[in-house]
Amino acid sequence: MFDALVSRGEVSEPAVARTVAAALPAGTGLFVSSSMPVRDLEWFGGPAARAGSNRGANGIDGVMATALGAALTGRPTAVLIGDIAFLHDSNALIAAGQFGADLRVVVVDNGGGGIFSFLPQAATLPIDQFERLFGTPHRTDLVALAGAHGVSAATVTTLDAVATAVQTPGPSVTRVVTDRTLNVATHATWHDRAVAGLG
Repeated sequence: MFDALVSRGEVSEPAVARTVAAALPAGTGLFVSSSMPVRDLEWFGGPAARAGSNRGANGIDGVMATALGAALTGRPTAVLIGDIAFLHDSNALIAAGQFGADLRVVVVDNGGGGIFSFLPQAATLPIDQFERLFGTPHRTDLVALAGAHGVSAATVTTLDAVATAVQTPGPSVTRVVTDRTLNVATHATWHDRAVAGLG
C-alpha cells in the first residue's frame, strides 16, 4: 500500500523516507535523526529500511557527527535528518568537506520542530506562542550553510532528485522543503488507509 507514496510522485515527509530507503545503494549505510525522520523511516520505509541512529542530547545533537564518523571509515553513508537536528550538528560539515567524506545528507526542512505539530499544544496554543515555544522556526538558509563549509548543496523538489542524491557520492547536502501542517494531514490520511486495510 505504501508504495503509492512514491508512485504518486508527491513530495511528503513519509515519501522522502521511503524514497531514501529504497534508493540507497548496496553497501551504503544510513543514519536517521530522532523525532519525525526515524518515525517516518520505521512507519513508511518499507522492507528496505535499515538504519543506525544516535539520539544525542534531546534527540538532535550528534547525529551528523556520528554519520560522519561512519563515512570516514570509508563506507559511503547517507543521513536522513530534520532541519533542527541538522542545524545543531552542522559543524560536522567542516570535516566532511575537509576530508571529502562520502556523506550524503538529506535534510527534511519544515522550518522547525515538526514533531510538535502532532502534539496537543499545536491545537490549544495561539499560533504565535506555539511557533515561539515549540515550532521554533530557524529561518536559516541551509544550502548556504553547507556551502560555507565547502559542501555541495541544493534544494530539490522531486522524489527522483532525492533518490539521485542518495545514489551519488558525497559529501553533499540535499534539502527537501515540506510543510508542518500539511505533514500532519498526510500522516493522518495514510494512517487511516492502513487501518482500513486491516479491517
